Amino acid sequence: MLPVAHWWKLRDKFKQSIPGVVTDSYLAAALSMQAKSARVNVLPYLKAIGLIDEEGKTQDLAKAWRDDPQYSEVCKAIRKRLYPDDLISAVADPSVDREGVQRWFANQTGAGESAVQRMTAFYILLSEADVSRKPEKKAPKGQSVRKWKEEPNKTDTRLPETKPKKESVEEPSKGHGELIVPGININLEIHISADATPDQIDKIFESMARHIYRK
Repeated sequence: MLPVAHWWKLRDKFKQSIPGVVTDSYLAAALSMQAKSARVNVLPYLKAIGLIDEEGKTQDLAKAWRDDPQYSEVCKAIRKRLYPDDLISAVADPSVDREGVQRWFANQTGAGESAVQRMTAFYILLSEADVSRKPEKKAPKGQSVRKWKEEPNKTDTRLPETKPKKESVEEPSKGHGELIVPGININLEIHISADATPDQIDKIFESMARHIYRK
């Protein structure tokens, strides 16, 4: 009843680095589970399969198991080791006749539905003996996988955006707390006709005094 997910995950770990001895603590770390659960639900099955011996030492079968070209032969050897000929001959194609395999396990073991399904799944895995049947990793929930389309390199001919510069305004200097206002000089040039009378000239300057100097 070795879970199929554990089979593939543990095989990936063995491909990275094969351990000298497989313990419950190793399985707990490799399979993200409790050591007690690994000791009961995984370790005995690895011994029955023949990947490790009774002391947990990895066998030559484990080295061949992690090698893709030898994977098919290893699965066939494990199936022959574990299951009787009447099961192998009774169901010619387990992948097609899954119900036939389930009936056999149910009748021979008397196990419950959940256990029978796990037995069936592992038996079919060994019967297929196909390394390409490894399920693809799913993206974690809440994360979407985006496919980016590569585009040919294009030269951006646009000019960079420029922000208008703020004109600096000089504040008038302050001295002794008073605002200094710059003085304004106005130069007036007056052209008076040569034939103007004295009264007219007086009127001109009188008008200037009233409108310019406000006198």
